[in-house]
Amino acid sequence: MPDRIKDLARSISWRPLASYFFMLFVFYVALRFYVGESVNAWVVVFISLPFAIVLYWILLIRIRGPLAEISEVTKEMARGSLDREIRIYSDDEIGDLAKNINLLGRQLKQTIGEITEEKDRMGAVLNSMADGVVAVDGDGRILLLNPAVVRALNISGESCKGKDIVGVIRHLEFEQSLKIALETQKELALVIKALTPDPMYYRVIFTPLKGAGKGGVVALLRDITERRELDQMRSEFIANVSHELRTPLTSIKGFLETLLDGALEERETAIRFLKIINAETDRMTRLIGDLFSLSEIESGKVVPDREEVSMARIVEKVFSIFSHSAGERGIELNCHVPAELPVIIGDEDMLTRVVINLVDNAIKYSPDNSRITVEAGCSGKNEVMVSVSDQGIGIPEENLPRVFERLYRVDRARSREYGGSGLGLAIVKHIVDVHGGRIEVTSRLGRGSRFTVYLPVKLK
Repeated sequence: MPDRIKDLARSISWRPLASYFFMLFVFYVALRFYVGESVNAWVVVFISLPFAIVLYWILLIRIRGPLAEISEVTKEMARGSLDREIRIYSDDEIGDLAKNINLLGRQLKQTIGEITEEKDRMGAVLNSMADGVVAVDGDGRILLLNPAVVRALNISGESCKGKDIVGVIRHLEFEQSLKIALETQKELALVIKALTPDPMYYRVIFTPLKGAGKGGVVALLRDITERRELDQMRSEFIANVSHELRTPLTSIKGFLETLLDGALEERETAIRFLKIINAETDRMTRLIGDLFSLSEIESGKVVPDREEVSMARIVEKVFSIFSHSAGERGIELNCHVPAELPVIIGDEDMLTRVVINLVDNAIKYSPDNSRITVEAGCSGKNEVMVSVSDQGIGIPEENLPRVFERLYRVDRARSREYGGSGLGLAIVKHIVDVHGGRIEVTSRLGRGSRFTVYLPVKLK
């Protein structure tokens, strides 16, 4: 009640009171003249003033006070504050108006809450998208940028809003396609190359923005860099396989034609040609076998057995396999494998192939009378480490990241000379991966290479 009295006191104005007083004064004077009586001005004043005050008080209590509160609450609603409601003083028209405004406020608050929740949900979806999303209006000015675009283009999302997109994404093909999409309001797709420090490829799809007034466009940027690299690697792989098969086939065909043209009658020449044909056939057989093995491992058709494996026993077996071929060239095989090396869980045949391929490569690319060292131990992270070091031709530093690719060779001529197929290290990498391990390589050109395999004690 005191609050209401204060509100009424603040709302008191002399104009309504003067109006009521003047109206009563005129009415009383007119009435006295009508009945033919004399009029005393002071008497009229004393009679009219109390009635004017009573009428004004009724105005304050029943009309002006509630209307003032309604006006104040509606102003707060216009400013966005929807928590306050109007007090209901009566059940008349003003009371009904206050109830309706309160109901409107509650519904408006609920609607704004739902809109805010939906906006937050859509914002979370946009922020979580790996693809970039850019929305522009009909004039090409940015309405929305999600974090994927901000990260990809290294720009500030908030400062770019409202700017011309051409000034933010400076790319000729993008600009031209955007103009076409804005003019035609039809879906458009293209692939662009972003001129970043590391070249990035994006597939951009322009879609008309419905309900944007003048007609805007949404651009979806999808990073296809990895896919392009895979396509390039696939193309290179097909070209390399074709080349690797065509070379021995051409050689075989040439020697066979020579034999058919008469060289078959010369026994020594025929035997030499047949040995070359046999060697080329063996090389093709190894290549196809390695391709088949690699394909099976990559496709997941080959699942490693879960059994205890001793890497010390595997190294010993590999040494017995290569001791003769290494000895013929004067290559010294050294082994440093501790007896207490823990066993690991894996496939013994596949892990044996890893060590065989690494030692075989070391022998192929090492000069005569050099040294090859195989070491094993614990890396301190529940891993068993096996490394193969040689004193061979080495690998240039710029080629190290690609040595595990299929059919990748640093020097094709020298690789073919040493009998390599370019698949051994790719097979090693995939076998190590399926065992939950990793492989590292260090090398210096002309000083040799070191391949180190880390395998977990327990299969991941």
